[in-house]
Amino acid sequence: MPHSVPDYPVSEKKYIKRILRHSPRSLLELIAATSAAMPFPRDLGRQNLGMYGPWALADAAWISLAVGGSEDRRGGGARGRRSRPQRSTHRRRQARDASARPQDLDTILGYYLALDDPISTKSAVDHLTNYLLRVAGQQFTWQVDEYSELARTIALLEQTTTDRHLQVLHPGSGWDTGLLGCTVPDYVSLARLVWGAARMSAPQRRGRFVPGDLESADFAEFGALHSVEVMTDVLERHFVTTAPRLCGTFPHDADPLVRRYGFNPVRATPLVEGFGEGYLVPVPAAVLGKASLLGLYYTGVKALGNKFADDLGELFEQYVGRQLRLLPDAEVHPEVVYALPRNQEGKSVDWMVVFPDLVLLVEVKSTRPNAELLLGPDGFADLDILKKRVGKGFQQIETSAERIAEGHVAFAHIPRDRPVLGMIVTMEPFHLINTPELRAAIEPTRTPVTVSSIHEVEQAVTITDVSLAGLLLASTRGDGLTLQELFKGHQFTKHNAVLERAWESIPMPRDGRG
Repeated sequence: MPHSVPDYPVSEKKYIKRILRHSPRSLLELIAATSAAMPFPRDLGRQNLGMYGPWALADAAWISLAVGGSEDRRGGGARGRRSRPQRSTHRRRQARDASARPQDLDTILGYYLALDDPISTKSAVDHLTNYLLRVAGQQFTWQVDEYSELARTIALLEQTTTDRHLQVLHPGSGWDTGLLGCTVPDYVSLARLVWGAARMSAPQRRGRFVPGDLESADFAEFGALHSVEVMTDVLERHFVTTAPRLCGTFPHDADPLVRRYGFNPVRATPLVEGFGEGYLVPVPAAVLGKASLLGLYYTGVKALGNKFADDLGELFEQYVGRQLRLLPDAEVHPEVVYALPRNQEGKSVDWMVVFPDLVLLVEVKSTRPNAELLLGPDGFADLDILKKRVGKGFQQIETSAERIAEGHVAFAHIPRDRPVLGMIVTMEPFHLINTPELRAAIEPTRTPVTVSSIHEVEQAVTITDVSLAGLLLASTRGDGLTLQELFKGHQFTKHNAVLERAWESIPMPRDGRG
């Protein structure tokens, strides 16, 4: 495909104007067909296709639907005297009726790549970290491992239990069918079905999902998704939008330098109705995100509030414990509660992992970066999400390390004759969290602490050619280490046992014609 990137910078106004040359139908169908033909997002760069990232395609689709569609309904936005605007409107519609061609999309994406950014106005001291935070938050969530993301949803919500009281996610209560319209495995399977159909259909239907194509399928393996009608109901409830619904969603008053790094409703509702048979799927990668833990977090919190978030946090803590127990050379001990003066109560970290040559203190945080951090703030020292949410974990690790060192009776089962390291495990990645710039917001501790995402932990527990303890102890970077960097050159089992069990439980429809 040809690449055409104009000189930097391009203004957002010029970029939007270029998109609006084409009717939403013409451009959306081209975006859908192009996106469906692309390799996995994480492989785009290796194939010199980086400009076709789903984040860029989704942005162009949103603008075309939300801004282009609204202009069509307003009659082209005519103003002033009646006669001249009518001719202007006619010319504008003629231009927009012309079919968008691949070279047109190439130009639009080139403009996107050249959009202006605060990096051009910030000082050299802090602009690079902020820019990297914006790019990481925008792009890395699209480049995840689909196997892990989907399997984790089932492994945590279906196959992980806790002794603690849950407010809404009671096992066997049917909370999932009430929230989603089907079971969690059904929901994950539906996302895979839509994604696969959009990517692998015949060329003339690529980028589209037509439920009627499954009329003859046998849904016997599913828990509640027993027919195309039920499937369509679930899609309409959670996945589908229309151009009229998106009108008014574009933030015209947003800072044009960072607007593209924010929320895009095309990702929340990745199927578009009203553009031909079935549903158009502008960016198939967004469909899988709906069935990830992050996608279900937003779905659950919107419907059930903080009770859903609290329960998810409880299950996530136990899920991390399940992963740690896969380590072949370690004993995993749960949180202990101990007495403090004045009838107060103290708690250890969530998990204490004892290796022959290391004690690893693990604190679990079911948190995620907020918009303020993702957009690159002016300074990090006062960010509550770092100081209070992540920073609290550092202090919990330090306190547990002190109790172990002093021989507190509640920690008698944890040896004191070996080094102690700390690890905070987050549900979503905090990019650059182990860099000095972001660590400046967190009170330092004597115990070295690293922050890792659950994806990194899921890989770490499958390492085969060295003990995880040895890998951590051999690092010379102290508490600035990043697990992913330590994995280079090492060997791992093909699958994580917890994830594989979940993956194998995903139902799939069978051909019911034979």
